[in-house]
Amino acid sequence: MKKVLSIIGILLATAGFLYSGIQIFGTTGKFMEHNGLQSNIKKLTEEKNKKTEQLAELTKKNTDMKAQYEKLKADKKIKTVYLTFDDGPSAHTDQILEILKKNNIKATFFIIGIGKNYNDYKKIIDHGHVLGLHTYSHEYKEVYANEESFFKDLYKIRDAVKSTTGLDVKITRFPGGSSNAIASKALKTAIINRMTKEGYVYFDWNCDSTDASGNNVPVEKLVKYGVCTTHPDINVLMHDTNAKKTTVQALQRIIDGYRKAGYTFETLDVNSPKIQHVKQPELK
Repeated sequence: MKKVLSIIGILLATAGFLYSGIQIFGTTGKFMEHNGLQSNIKKLTEEKNKKTEQLAELTKKNTDMKAQYEKLKADKKIKTVYLTFDDGPSAHTDQILEILKKNNIKATFFIIGIGKNYNDYKKIIDHGHVLGLHTYSHEYKEVYANEESFFKDLYKIRDAVKSTTGLDVKITRFPGGSSNAIASKALKTAIINRMTKEGYVYFDWNCDSTDASGNNVPVEKLVKYGVCTTHPDINVLMHDTNAKKTTVQALQRIIDGYRKAGYTFETLDVNSPKIQHVKQPELK
């Protein structure tokens, strides 16, 4: 009997020891698990803080570089060219976009609306380029009939662009330029004053590729007149229409000409240098 009790005692002691071990192991496991979690949290926090510091440093560098760039531009130490294409989109738009993509260059397209596929506006935007308003019809007799007629046409292309792209475009180009001989001086003054009040900025050009002088203008002529290096800010006039095949053919050589002359390529916005034949009052 004593032997049996002794065996039972040993068994109970062993069970107790095993139970205590399980408890200790469980507690230790939980402790280790908790400790590992805390360690991971600490590590992730440190990594996050490091990346936040790196981002702040990069943002500061970017801001500083942008400020330096703008100062150099203001001091005329950086030469800038704005490639612009009027009257599109056309059957040649895809070719123009491909050439620009190949050269990693962005341009400004002053588009019209009559006879156009509105989806092409979005295609131009999706390629990273900028749209400008060139009136809907581009018909001089309609556009320059009077002030209301001009703005009716302008708003029509504005609304077409907005409905397709969601953009409220504020840069424009007069059909024929602000110095055109179709509109009277009084009419142009009225249009310009109203544009200014409504926040529009118009752009002319100081470099004419001469592709508007006819269809299939020789490539050599387009390159000769399309590369102008007499000013630190150049706005080049070209056209994107079905009849301007040679403009597409000349584009790469025009790009090469500006690169060789040390120009950078930019798109237009309301703050770009106002290259205008008839000066616009400052926006209020």
